[in-house]
Order: sequence, then structure tokens, then C-alpha cells
Amino acid sequence: MFSLGQWLRRRTVLREIRLAAPTLEQIRALRGKPIDLEILRERARHHPLDSLLVDVFAAVTDASERVLELQPFDVQILAGMAMHQGRIAEMQTGEGKTLAAVFPAVLNALTGDGVHILTVNDYLAKRDAEWMGGIYRALGLSVAHLSQDMTIAERRRAYAADVTYATANEIGFDLLRDHLRQNPDDLVQRDYHFALIDEADSILIDEARIPLVIAGATNDTQHLPHRMAALARELHAGSDYTSDDYARNI
Repeated sequence: MFSLGQWLRRRTVLREIRLAAPTLEQIRALRGKPIDLEILRERARHHPLDSLLVDVFAAVTDASERVLELQPFDVQILAGMAMHQGRIAEMQTGEGKTLAAVFPAVLNALTGDGVHILTVNDYLAKRDAEWMGGIYRALGLSVAHLSQDMTIAERRRAYAADVTYATANEIGFDLLRDHLRQNPDDLVQRDYHFALIDEADSILIDEARIPLVIAGATNDTQHLPHRMAALARELHAGSDYTSDDYARNI
């Protein structure tokens, strides 16, 4: 038995799958056929990426089979299409979301503007970058990952890659640190282009409740209590401030 809401969602998903079926068949039809990625890169500069989706997804399918000996399932290709469209693709454990993310990552990396893939921890960022790295390199793309112990130069190189794996916290803290830097040559991030978020519910809801706080060096503040005490002695109750004895508040 399904509730009305579950039935409507199921019906919507089935409808979307039916609409995507012709595109999926076109991707499958191109398997094994040579595809020039340099030509696709040039086309990406002048044409909408949607017009390259079939060719790119077919190239990723071939590279996955050739390099990793993993044959992408239809559900992974469909999930990749959904993510490229800016949608949330819900996949169960074991359905291969790591490989599914490579499809839209490659497509959007063709512009040369960079793609970020956000994971929930450093281990997954490193593992996924190394595991899927063979596919990217086979297609002429560079891949890197961020970790906490990297230097500024190493971070800049990681962000300069076509595809960068990192945790949301690392990218967030780099954003804060870049805003504190006064020399443009010290910046590590480049302009934002396209991002994929693994475990979107965890990163966008659970972790988003915890603010990122960064503290810099401060000047000597030992004199501040004396200055504040002198200021307080000049204030007058009623005109400058009011107090609530019951709530112990001023």
C-alpha cells in the first residue's frame, strides 16, 4: 500500500524515466565508437552542454569499462543525467553513486572552469579521486583532492584541476581564508562553476547547522577591560541603559 504522496512521487519518477529512455538508448548505441574529446571540448565552448550529453556519457561509459572494468548500469547513467540537470538523485547503498557522479562531472569539466565534488569526509574525497581518477585521465581531464594538511600551493594546484574532490568544510574554510588574504596571489580558489554534493541531506541539512568559524591573530586586548570599565562609569541608568533585575539582564 502506498500513501497518496508516495504514489504521486512514484508516478513522477516513472514518468521522468520514460522521458529519459530515448537519451539512454542513444548513449548505449554509441558504446565502443571512437569519440574525440578535444572536439567535444571545443564544442563545449560554443554550444550548450546538453547537446554534448549523449557523446560524453557514452565516452565515460567506455572509459569506465576499459579502465576500471566497471560497466555502468542504466540507473547510474540516469542518475548522472539527473545530477547534471541540478536534481537530487536518491540512490541506495551499493547502486554506485560514486561512478554515477563521474558522468555529469566530465560533462561540466569540458568547459575548463572546474568541477567540485563535495564528500562527507577526507577519506572519501581521497578514495573517490584515486578510484575514479583513471576515468578522468583517460578522457584527458585532470583530477585532484583536498586534505587538511595541504599547503597553500598544494591547495591552489588542487583547485586548478578539472575535477576536485573535497569535503564541504574544506572548501568552506578555504573560502573564509581567501577572504582574509590581502594579496591576490595568495588566493587558492578560483571562480565557482559546477558542484556535485554527495550525501546532500547530510551536507546541506545536518552539517549546515554547524557554522564555520575561523579566527585570525588578534592585537593585544589587555587594555580593553579598563577602557570598558571607564566607559561604564559614564553611563546613566534610564537614559543610557535599562536593567531587568529578575532576568539579570542589562
